[in-house]
Amino acid sequence: MNELIEIEGGEVLANVDERTITGLLIPYGEVGRTNVGQFEVEAGVITIPTDPSVVSLNVDHDRYSPVGRATKVWEESAGIMATFKLAETPEGDAALADARDPKGKRRRLSGEFRTGIKAGKATGGNLAAAGLVEMGAFPSAMVLAADTPEPGAEYDAPESTSSSTYVNEFTDEKGTRWRRVEENVRTTTVTKVDGETPEEDKEATDVADTNTEVQATVDLPNKPGQTKARTPERRDILAAIATLKWSNPFDEGAKGVLAALSDIKLTGSGALPGADVLRPNWLGAVNLGDAYVREYIGLCKLGTDITAAGKADFKFTRRGTWSDGTWTGNKTEINSGAGDTSKRTSSFERYARGADIGREFFDLPGGEDVIAAFLAELEADYLQWSDEKALALIVETAGAPVAPAVYPGVDGHDYAGAVGQLIQGILAVKKRKADGRRDTPSFAIANELAYNELIYTPKDLLPEFVSIDVNTDGTGTADGKVHVVQGDTGVEDTSSVIVGAGYGIEFDELPGGPLHVNALDIVKGGVDEAVHGYLQKFVRRAEAFVHIGVADA
Repeated sequence: MNELIEIEGGEVLANVDERTITGLLIPYGEVGRTNVGQFEVEAGVITIPTDPSVVSLNVDHDRYSPVGRATKVWEESAGIMATFKLAETPEGDAALADARDPKGKRRRLSGEFRTGIKAGKATGGNLAAAGLVEMGAFPSAMVLAADTPEPGAEYDAPESTSSSTYVNEFTDEKGTRWRRVEENVRTTTVTKVDGETPEEDKEATDVADTNTEVQATVDLPNKPGQTKARTPERRDILAAIATLKWSNPFDEGAKGVLAALSDIKLTGSGALPGADVLRPNWLGAVNLGDAYVREYIGLCKLGTDITAAGKADFKFTRRGTWSDGTWTGNKTEINSGAGDTSKRTSSFERYARGADIGREFFDLPGGEDVIAAFLAELEADYLQWSDEKALALIVETAGAPVAPAVYPGVDGHDYAGAVGQLIQGILAVKKRKADGRRDTPSFAIANELAYNELIYTPKDLLPEFVSIDVNTDGTGTADGKVHVVQGDTGVEDTSSVIVGAGYGIEFDELPGGPLHVNALDIVKGGVDEAVHGYLQKFVRRAEAFVHIGVADA
């Protein structure tokens, strides 16, 4: 005959012959008090697995202390019920004996699940496991939570004892093997406190340790008539660890039903750090990448001979056509000729940019890097501005594009395209001009199409007298003296090349770069910061520049 033992309270029934335990896992409509708030579970919210065997039974929710597995899980009006078959092991025997003993330590079932909480009610979850525990957050059953009694409620807490043994083996550098054994025994007694807490009524903790163990206990005063809070026990910690295996990293709003240990997360619902609390690894201003370096203004003569009146020169030209200068001698008349002069002057470009900055950036520490970055950007803007002005003047001085010639082929080599245009431009600058002078080219500017052609041109297709060294950084040399850069020539549809002599244009600016000026804005509590720069431009010999290409339609 099967002997049924009904535990007082009606939660657990134990069948010794069949080695089963039956009880209420999750009650419906009953408020549980946990540290994550009071809530209740309604019917149908927690999903029951179709195969009950996936629901394991552990001691204190410790997955390393299994004692059984569910054989049946079902719903009743009171809540979710379950029957567990206990393992035929010493641990299973001990759990069954403890359950059928009216004075047993672990006589309650505790459901293990994860859920969200909204308006005081669980929002959903899957039944994952169960534990044999002492007491729980729900009066009728347990759901992986330690009880948080209502104020003034009587609590008859049993004396609890927990122990642990740690064995550590290692081999030192001399090859000697060592074994270290630590045994800890902890006994906790909780008593009701009325009024002030007498010294003898405080929680007593006895620790026996074969090594050295340091424990710190903080005792806070309790209100009269209240029960002193219990220190989290081993079973509570193991229950918290068991929860982690059901964690869903994508469900930021879900809360583990846990009382002894609270979820403390980095982000999302229940996160400990507030907005901007955690200190980042501050790297300051982003200065990655190559800073802007002027490419075009340095192709011509760059100096600091700048004045308010600028520069000026004059040019002499022959008047008319001079006849042959041969003289017969013997007191005959000599040849004669006349000429004209014309004055040329330089021009100015002016740069200015600034802002009225609140004086807090200067009065208070912490904003220096921001202001320094702003002022540095102003100077970088001037450098780019002056370089673009220089390129525009070079393109203007080179004049309208000269159509590419038909380049002669040698042994099947065809120089049509950028290589031919570069050679044509070099020869045009070197050619004798109307004033009888030649020029020595020092640079070439190739647009994007022409520059790409130069990069992809094999060396064996270049003439012997021309040496072109083109780099992927946008610079190169041709004929041993000509510096080639990539730039906007004013032509985009086809390849074009500008070749020039650097002495043909002079650029001048202030020594040391642009000026940084500032002034106080006392009325508005600000500091005016600005950068001023000047660029003096002077075309000395326009004949030393040529543009080979075809203008866009």
